[in-house]
Amino acid sequence: MVNTAEIVRKYINENPDIKDYLNNGIINISALAREIMVDAGIDDIDAAMAAIKRYRDDKLPSSSSQILDKSNLEMASNISLIVIKKSYDSLKIITGIIGNLKKLNSVHLVETTNSFSLVGDNSTIEGFANFFADDQIIQYKKNLGQLTIISPEEIEKTKGYVNFITMLLYRAGLNILDMISFYSDTVILLDEKDLTKAFKVISAKMVER
Repeated sequence: MVNTAEIVRKYINENPDIKDYLNNGIINISALAREIMVDAGIDDIDAAMAAIKRYRDDKLPSSSSQILDKSNLEMASNISLIVIKKSYDSLKIITGIIGNLKKLNSVHLVETTNSFSLVGDNSTIEGFANFFADDQIIQYKKNLGQLTIISPEEIEKTKGYVNFITMLLYRAGLNILDMISFYSDTVILLDEKDLTKAFKVISAKMVER
């Protein structure tokens, strides 16, 4: 026997945009029910609509748009990214430089399986680059734009939040070059020429409701 409620819940959970629109009351329930019916092979529109309404009326976690409304947005230009081959020697050099920086938050450092990635202003990252031979540098990008979204703690319990952000930029025709997301911060690197537009796209979404 088909469990319409489970099918509807699964469909909505797998589509963060639809979940946001439903939570915010800006989606036609009958149209959504027909879409789910076609996709999942359900033939009872009344049952599908009832399941959607129950889903909407449940006490749901904060939606992505609600989290974005509570976030702070910052942008910076003249940003560089450097990716260094991972080794104990490179780690010593990097930690030594960071230990002497005047501003603790002037560099983002991310460790992956095979590399260390550092993001900061052009002059700071150039200082790092001077300590490494060309064959130790995997990637070095200069003159980027950085968009930083600082969100409340609820971000950790909100499914699809990062996807929600990237889709906003994708729909605006903006290309993300690199992205770092950890705890409450989402850091997005773009071409510097796209920075102002990206800022406007995200900030407009924050105040549209």
